[in-house]
Amino acid sequence: METEIKYYAHSLHERPKQEWQLLETHLINVANMAGYFSDSFRAKKWGYCAGVLHDAGKATSAFQRRLEGSPERVDHSTFGAILAKEIGGNLGLLLSYAIAGHHGGIPDGGAQETQLHFRLKHNKSQKAERLDVLSPCLDGKLAFPFKISRETGGFSLSFFTRMIFSCLVDADFLDTEKFCGPEIARERACSQERKNLVELQRNMTAYMDALLAGAQATYVNELRETILKQCKEKAKLPPQFFSLTVPTGGGKTLSSMSFALDHAVGHGMNRIIYAIPFTSIIEQNAGVFQNIFGQDSVLEHHCNYKESEESEEAAYNRRRGLATENWDSPIIVTTNVQFFESFFSNKSSRCRKLHNITRSVIVLDEAQAVPTDYLEPCLAVLRELVNHYGCTIVLCTATQPAFDDTSSLRSALPSLKEIIDDPDLIFSKLKRTNVSFMGKKTDEEVAGLINCEGQALCIAATKAQARAIFDLLNKDGAGVFHLSTNMYPQHRKQVLKKIKKRLKENKKCVVVSTSLVEAGVDLDFPVVFRAIAGLDSIAQAAGRCNREGKMAGLGQVFVFEPEKKPRMPWLNRCISKTAETMRSMPGCDPIGTMAIRRYFELLYDIEDLDKKQIMHRLNPKRLDKDLLFPFKEVAQDFQFIEEDTVGVVVPRESEARQLVEQLRHTEFPGILLRKLQPYLVAVRTREYTQLYTGGAIELIHGEIPILQNSAAYRDDVGLIVTSADVWEVGDLIQ
Repeated sequence: METEIKYYAHSLHERPKQEWQLLETHLINVANMAGYFSDSFRAKKWGYCAGVLHDAGKATSAFQRRLEGSPERVDHSTFGAILAKEIGGNLGLLLSYAIAGHHGGIPDGGAQETQLHFRLKHNKSQKAERLDVLSPCLDGKLAFPFKISRETGGFSLSFFTRMIFSCLVDADFLDTEKFCGPEIARERACSQERKNLVELQRNMTAYMDALLAGAQATYVNELRETILKQCKEKAKLPPQFFSLTVPTGGGKTLSSMSFALDHAVGHGMNRIIYAIPFTSIIEQNAGVFQNIFGQDSVLEHHCNYKESEESEEAAYNRRRGLATENWDSPIIVTTNVQFFESFFSNKSSRCRKLHNITRSVIVLDEAQAVPTDYLEPCLAVLRELVNHYGCTIVLCTATQPAFDDTSSLRSALPSLKEIIDDPDLIFSKLKRTNVSFMGKKTDEEVAGLINCEGQALCIAATKAQARAIFDLLNKDGAGVFHLSTNMYPQHRKQVLKKIKKRLKENKKCVVVSTSLVEAGVDLDFPVVFRAIAGLDSIAQAAGRCNREGKMAGLGQVFVFEPEKKPRMPWLNRCISKTAETMRSMPGCDPIGTMAIRRYFELLYDIEDLDKKQIMHRLNPKRLDKDLLFPFKEVAQDFQFIEEDTVGVVVPRESEARQLVEQLRHTEFPGILLRKLQPYLVAVRTREYTQLYTGGAIELIHGEIPILQNSAAYRDDVGLIVTSADVWEVGDLIQ
C-alpha cells in the first residue's frame, strides 16, 4: 500500500515536520481569505482561484527538499500561473500575472526570458502534483465581474489584475504570519478591535457640535457652519464623484471629514482615505483627526512620520506599523504619492493595501496638486475606483481644477456633483483679501516693502530667491524668519511654532518662505507678498492672509514679478497661463471660481498630461489577445517625485545624533533610516557632490550621507552648500 505523500507550505526552525504547515491547509486558508477580499468588487472566485493556485507549485519533491534545508532554487509560482491560463484561457492570464508575481512582483508580459509569457511557455521546474484542493478552480470558466468599455478596456483589465494581486498577497502574508509569527498575528488582531465608522461618526458629530457651540459669532464662523450643513445634507446622495469647493479658511478639512463619515455610514462603506499632496500638512490634519477619533482609529502613513520614543507608545508604534502594510484601519491619512504610486506599482509591499481601498470614501485634499505630467493615469485610477470598486471621490480644494473639462482633457471625469449649493456666493462672502499685481520688483525693492510691515509673509518662487530676500531684510531685534526645504522637517516645525506664537501675541513677525507654507499651514498675516506663479498658488498664498477675517478691512496680497525668471519650465508655463487668464478676464477676482476654472482650462490644454505614456502602454488602442501588460516597466516609470536628489542627515539634535550612532553599528539600517526622516534635507546631485568633495559629508555603510560640517547648516536658513569648505573649529577637533 502506497504511503500518501504529505506536502508542506512552511517549515518551523528546529521543529518536527508534524508541526509544519501542510500545503493544502495554506492553500485553502489563502483562497478563502483572498476570495473574501475580492468579494468586495464581485470577484470572489477570482480571488479564491488566485489563492488556491498561488503555491500549487510547492507540491514537488524539489520544494520539499528546499524546506528541509536544500540550497537549490525552486520556482514554485509558475506552475500555478500555467494552471490559471489553462482554466481561463487568455483572460486567465490576469490570474497568471498575479500568481507569477506574488513574491518578486508582477512581471511584464512578453516573450523575453524574465517575462510572463516566456515563463509560461518555457517553465523548466519540476511538474507539481495536482492536489485535490485545486479541483474547485479547475472546473468551469472564470466570468469577468463587470462590463468594460472599448475606450478603457486595457486599463480596466490591468487595474483588475493589480486588485486581484493585492487580495492574493495580503491573504498570503496574513496566513503565513499567523503560522510563522503567531505573536505578530495576535498583535494585529488586537489592533483590529477599534471603533467602527458608526462610532466615529458619533465622535465627529459631538466634536462639531461642541466646536460650533464655542465658536465666536463672526461671519467666517457662520459661513463655516453653512458649509458643514451642506456637506452633511449632500452626504445622503449615492456614491459618485463630488467636488467640495470651499475658500481657504472655510473649514473644509472638518467639513469634508463630516461628509465622508456620514456618506460612508449611510451607504455601508468600509473606510475613509484622506490623501494630501504635501507631507508638511499631513501631521497637522492627522493630529486633528486623532484628537477627535482617538489615535488607534487614524492611520498616518507617510515617509516623514516620526515615531514617539516614549515607552508607553511602543505598543501603538507596533500596531501602526502593521496597519501601514495593508491599510486595515477605518481612517487613513496619507500622501498623494503613496496613494497613486501604489496603483501603478508591481511590488507586493506597495500593492498589498489596494483591495482595502475598495468601497471607501476618498478625499483628495488640494486636488489641483496632482502633477500634470501624470494627470491622465491618475484620473483613470479615480474613474476605475468609482465605476467598478464602489468608491466615492471628493475633490476638495479652494482652487477646483477642471478635471471634468472634456474640451482639454482626453480622460476627463464624468460630471462632478458640487457639494456647496453656490460656491460663488460662499467665495464672495468669505472674501478677506484683495489681490493686486505690482509688476516687476527687484529683491531689494521687495525687501524694502517687507521692512515697512510689522507682520508680513513673503513667498518666493525659488529657494535661492527666498534666501536672497531674507538676507536683505532688517534683522534688528527678533521676529524675522526664513522657511525652506533646505531646513530639515523637524527644524521647520520648530520655526513654525515660534512664528505662530509671535502672531498670536501680536508681536513683530516677518517670514520669507518658499511655497511650502501654502500647503495648509495655518498662518494668518495681514499682508502677503507673492512671487508670480500659477493662479492656484496665488490663491493658496492668499489663504495665509486675513485667514480668520478678524481685520477691519481686507488683507492685502501683492503679487510681484521677480527680475529673474525661474528656470523651471513648468513654473513658467503656469505663470504664462496666469497672465493669459488675467488678460482674458479683466476686472475678475483673480482667485474667484471663474478665474481659477479658466486658468486650469488653459493650463491643461497645453500640458502633456501623460508624460511617461502610461495610458498608451496600459490602454493601447488595440489590445493584444495575449494581454501583454508592462507592469514592471510602468512601475519603474510612474514616480511623482523624480528630482535627482539625495537625502542628507543633519545630526544637530540629540535624538538625531543618537540615531546616527546606532546607525554606525547596525547591519539593518532600514528602521533607523525611517526614524531619521525628520532630520533629512534633500539636495540635488550637483549640490551633494559639492558637499562631498568639500569633505562636509561622512558616508556610513558607504551610502548613508551624514553632514559633519556644522558650518554648512545655519540655524536661520538651514543648509548652505556654498559653506561646505568652511569649518567650525569644534568640528575639526576629534
